Amino acid sequence: MKTASVSAPSTSSFEADPRLARGGPVRILAAALAAGSLLAAAALAPPALASKKSEQIPRKVRMDVHWGERKNREIYRIEMQRAVVTALAEKECFQGVLEGEEAKGDLVLEVQLNDFLTEQEYDSPEAMFPGQGEEHTLLSARVSVNLDFWLHPEGKQDVEILSGHFFREVVREPVSPTDPVEERALFDLTTDAGRWVARDLCDRRGRLRSKVAEALAAPAAAAAR
Repeated sequence: MKTASVSAPSTSSFEADPRLARGGPVRILAAALAAGSLLAAAALAPPALASKKSEQIPRKVRMDVHWGERKNREIYRIEMQRAVVTALAEKECFQGVLEGEEAKGDLVLEVQLNDFLTEQEYDSPEAMFPGQGEEHTLLSARVSVNLDFWLHPEGKQDVEILSGHFFREVVREPVSPTDPVEERALFDLTTDAGRWVARDLCDRRGRLRSKVAEALAAPAAAAAR
């Protein structure tokens, strides 16, 4: 690291240099020290960002969120895909995340929604249902998802790179009469589930990198033989 130094002109007597009184060299020295501190701080920050980029998988992944045997509302599937895409973008473990059937990436991340349930609890008798002439107060909204996910090269579903399965559930209670608790529960569930998918894929970056390289190199290796 370069260091800045400032020297005052030599004098043949012990009298104080009048320029010191005006703070000329003193101000220069203080500015040099401040600049040195800023350079040191700046030198410490970039490596963390550079390290994150250097660990990125230099491949684009296409999202494919779909239903299993039990389908539900399309809005649930859309929200789930939004959450996974957002979580992967935050992790920055892939060069890019693509959406849409026409998009073509190097990899495909399939997320299969096996079950997506929503339940509401009201403060009315069990034999009564909303709309039967009574006023019903919503006490809580419960949302759960059961899903599988797997990563494979584009166009090669039989070459599995990584896979996982989990179940997530959230319960939310209204905080006010106008609180959209059902929408809030849906958002919280999909956000949580999306982060779990991204965490499973990206937290062990070295494992992911080696498995992706192995899967994409397999055809070339087979052709060479």
